[in-house]
Amino acid sequence: MSDDATRNAGASGKDGDSASTQPAAAGAEAAAIKKKPKGSAFDEASRELLWRFMQDWVFPRWRELIWALVLMTCLAAVTGGYPMIIKLSFDTLMQSAGSNLLVVLGGILSITMLRSVFLYLQTVTTQRIVTRMATDMQKKAFTHLISADFARLSRETPGRLLSRLTNDINFIQTALQASLNTAVRDVLMVIALVASMIYLDPLMSLFVLGVYPVAALPIALISERLRKVAKQTQSELADMTSMLSENLGGTRLIKTFRLEDYTSQRMHGSFEDVFRLKMKAVRNRAKLDPILEALGGLAVAGVIAFAYWRIANGISTVGDFMGFVTALLMAAQPIRALGNLTGRVQEGLAAAESLYGLIDEEPAIVDRPGARPIAITHGTIRFENVSFGYEQSADRDAVIDFTLDVPGGSTVALVGRSGAGKSTIINLVPRLFDVTGGRILIDGQDIRDVTLASLRGSIALVSQDVTMFDDSIRANIELGRLDASEDEIIAAATAAAAHEFILEQPQGYDTRIGASGLRLSGGQRQRLALARAILKDSPVLLLDEATSALDTQSEQLVQEALTNFTVNRTTLVIAHRLSTIQNADLICVMEDGRLVETGRHADLIARNGAYAGLARGTEFSRSGSADDEEVSESRQDA
Repeated sequence: MSDDATRNAGASGKDGDSASTQPAAAGAEAAAIKKKPKGSAFDEASRELLWRFMQDWVFPRWRELIWALVLMTCLAAVTGGYPMIIKLSFDTLMQSAGSNLLVVLGGILSITMLRSVFLYLQTVTTQRIVTRMATDMQKKAFTHLISADFARLSRETPGRLLSRLTNDINFIQTALQASLNTAVRDVLMVIALVASMIYLDPLMSLFVLGVYPVAALPIALISERLRKVAKQTQSELADMTSMLSENLGGTRLIKTFRLEDYTSQRMHGSFEDVFRLKMKAVRNRAKLDPILEALGGLAVAGVIAFAYWRIANGISTVGDFMGFVTALLMAAQPIRALGNLTGRVQEGLAAAESLYGLIDEEPAIVDRPGARPIAITHGTIRFENVSFGYEQSADRDAVIDFTLDVPGGSTVALVGRSGAGKSTIINLVPRLFDVTGGRILIDGQDIRDVTLASLRGSIALVSQDVTMFDDSIRANIELGRLDASEDEIIAAATAAAAHEFILEQPQGYDTRIGASGLRLSGGQRQRLALARAILKDSPVLLLDEATSALDTQSEQLVQEALTNFTVNRTTLVIAHRLSTIQNADLICVMEDGRLVETGRHADLIARNGAYAGLARGTEFSRSGSADDEEVSESRQDA
């Protein structure tokens, strides 16, 4: 049984806050979309966002972009030569001039080969640039996120955060790819082909160029709708990813409670919501091609009618007409891509807005100016009138006017009912949260005046909620100190009563333990977490229900290890096992965030106060030791 307020706080992102924050965020997002004034697809805010994105991610890669531009220019120049070859081909055929046939065939083969080479090089180059940008974005976003405050990380579920690091960046990557291929390559190709058209027939070119600008207004309106849909889709994808992560992580509960149908219905509903939004985007995007197709048909019909009159009057040749039509048809695809570009960019901008919303968040818990490394001599911890309240529980503080002196090298047990504030006290020591009132001192140093790195480097934590990674046993223990030697790792595992069961694994210390350590039992995972803390060898040790998942035999082994490990080490422990509590140098009883009683076990039982009430109730569990039998007698006497 663990606390309480912390898990509910850290917790706020999982249950209460998750349920309220996410819909609220989605509602705010939707409201913002509705309130946005209609107008140009690229309003001032969009232009500012686009300019910032260019400065952050595009301009730093200018060398690679110049090379890509060279390849695109070569590709466009070769493409512009196609209509000339077609004109020459038809003029040669109409004149029955066989002497030029080899030139024509050689020209066609040369242009085709050159275009293939340039297209391959350009595609690989642009894909590399875009993929590199997307990878760098993920690195920056993850580094920023993992360095954020614990409260911020708890505010959203892992699934929603995962979506922002994957789905949002995928939208950006798609927009970047479209921008490079369309805004640059296709524009250059259109310019080259238009130049060919003007060379072949200037009058017909003027007619064609007058038709396509008519599409600008409907394209802008459709693109604006696409951005709104993109924001809604990204929010729904985040919810879907979050729900999917929760369900796949809760398969044990789902199986034992026979919740397969219920879970499937919930997921199917989320999948359908995403499907509807994607189809809304598809319908809007599908309107672009017909508009451009109709305008293209109008242009071709006009060209054919006009060309027929000019050829009939001997003003131009069949070769001119065929070359012109070839250029027009080859330009149709890039022009259609340009029509779709605005929509893709708007979707990318919506995702970029979400990405910047993440990386622009500044952590509140940072080093103060002039912060210095902590200097721990005795490890004395003093809580002076400490108060703390979570943002989502503004009407009630989790800790109220908490004052306590923890002598250096002593073991202090925090006890109380669930929700009393015990885990909150534990989390305040390494500054996972900052106090809202009072202060915490270690050896006379306010923990807010020392560097976070030195403070957290001096503290080891073992919690009931054990965190294990899908890596080897050795790697999971080594997280306590990354430069530890093999002998030190084995010594830590031995001290935590883990060495024997590790050797029984298929590859010993090299055995991979699966996601969250699911290939190990709960007790084995907790012993590895304890070995990690022992390896860190910090002067301050925080134990939050560290032995709760152990059987009696394992607990006795771990208790012996802890007894040796906590000598001359300041230890704050939350426990419900009497065998753990009664060995503490000081027991502190908490109720509703307040410290109500302190003393040794026997004294508190004799006092017949809050602690004795907990002992008589079911708050404390027994491990079956002889000492616990004495406790039972104390309970009966009380």
